[in-house]
Order: sequence, then structure tokens, then C-alpha cells
Amino acid sequence: MNFFYSIPAIALLIGVLALGIAAAGGGQLYVHRRFSARDFIAQNEVGGIIIAVSGTLYAVILGFLTVVVWQRFVDADQMVVLESDAVIDAWHTSVGLPPAIRERVRTDMIRYAQTMIDGEWPSMKQGGFDASVAMLDMDAIEAVGAFVPANLGESNAQVATSQQLGAIHDARQQRIAINSGGVPWFEWLVLLIGATCIICFCWLFELRSSRMQLLMTSTVVIIIGSILVLLFELQYPFRSDVGIGPDAWKGAVDHIHQMQAGTMADMK
Repeated sequence: MNFFYSIPAIALLIGVLALGIAAAGGGQLYVHRRFSARDFIAQNEVGGIIIAVSGTLYAVILGFLTVVVWQRFVDADQMVVLESDAVIDAWHTSVGLPPAIRERVRTDMIRYAQTMIDGEWPSMKQGGFDASVAMLDMDAIEAVGAFVPANLGESNAQVATSQQLGAIHDARQQRIAINSGGVPWFEWLVLLIGATCIICFCWLFELRSSRMQLLMTSTVVIIIGSILVLLFELQYPFRSDVGIGPDAWKGAVDHIHQMQAGTMADMK
């Protein structure tokens, strides 16, 4: 699996389509030469009705899975934004905490965001995660949770920061879960069986021009193959080179550095 995700998406698409077109074209030529005595043209009308029904059923299944996978991809993207925003918010809300605790929380948050870029994202491209990241969030939660507020301002800061730290934890767990659960193998099997049946059914037709028929069969292969590659690339939102990158985390690091370099003393 990791080998295929190491291949650039455009190269994988071209390779799959090239192999698919070659296999479908070779199969069609073989069938028509092997059974040259058969009158395929006489069966075009009935065959057209059958492939229209079967093609529609396959298109419905393929379209449904595409929508499901795309929605997971969008949810994962939103989850990353939510998590990175929570890190920034925890940085800001800790302003009301005592200096020692505030410094501890902010140090954990900047290290959390930077580790996402340097450690977690490379690990997620391999289907894993960086276990050290959770310890940074847990350290901040421990620092805030063990603190006993001396006034209402510190109490409000403690509650607000705790909420953001909890949101970070929850968002990360959901993100890891999304990256470990793609399209089940059985669904892939059904899709491949359906694609094979549709393409092989094209071999049972015959046109006066064999080149035109090869072109039509190749078009079917291109459409089905392209969508299957799209599903493959999107099913794990963080593994593909067209997947979700660490841009949100780079933005979070830049924002925190901007706050540290600003004129507001409490944000340094």
C-alpha cells in the first residue's frame, strides 16, 4: 500500500490507464479474432440495453463511494483546521494564567505545531503517527489541570485553555482514525469486478471500424480507471501527494512567531 502511495498521483493515473487500455484493447482484439465467425453486429441492439442497465448500476455504486470518500476527505481537512486553530487559541487563552504555567503551555503548543510539520505528517504519509505529540498535549493539560486559580480571571483562563486542549486531543484522535480507515478491501473487490464486467462486455459489440471500437472501449477504461484512481488517492487523506498537507500547521507556527515578535508583552 505504501509503495503505491509513494508514486506521484499523476504517474499512478497514467500507469493505470496505460495498462488498462492495453489490456482492454488486447482482449477485444483477441475475442474478435478468436470468434471471427460470430455475428457480433446482430447482437448490438440487445447488448446495448443490457450494458446500459449494468453500466447505470455500476455508475450509481461508483458515484456513491466517490461522494462518501470525498466527504471523508473534506471532514479530515476541516479537522486539521480545527486542531491547528485550537493550538493557537490555547496559546492565546493561556495569557490569563500565571507566568510559569503560561510559559509551559505555550512551549508545549509551539512544539506541538512544529512537531506536526516535522514528525507527525511524514509519519501519517506512511499510515502511522508520532506518539510524542500526544505527550505535549498531555503535559499542557496536566499543567493547567493541576493549577489552583487565585482569582476569577485565572479561573476563566484555566477553563478556556482546558477546553482548547481537550479540543486538540479529540481532533487529533479523529484525524488518526480517518487516516487508518479507507475503503474496505471487499468494496474494492466489488468495484474491480464491476469494472471488469463492464469493460469485457464492450468486447461483445462490433462496429464496422475496429479502430473506432477500440477508441470507444478505451474511453470506457479511461473513465472507470480515472475514478478508481481518484478513490484510491482520496481514501487516505494524508497519505497521497494530492492529500492534505501541513499548511495549517505552518500557518499556526507563523502566527505564534508573529505574536512573539510583536509589541504585546503578554504574547511574547
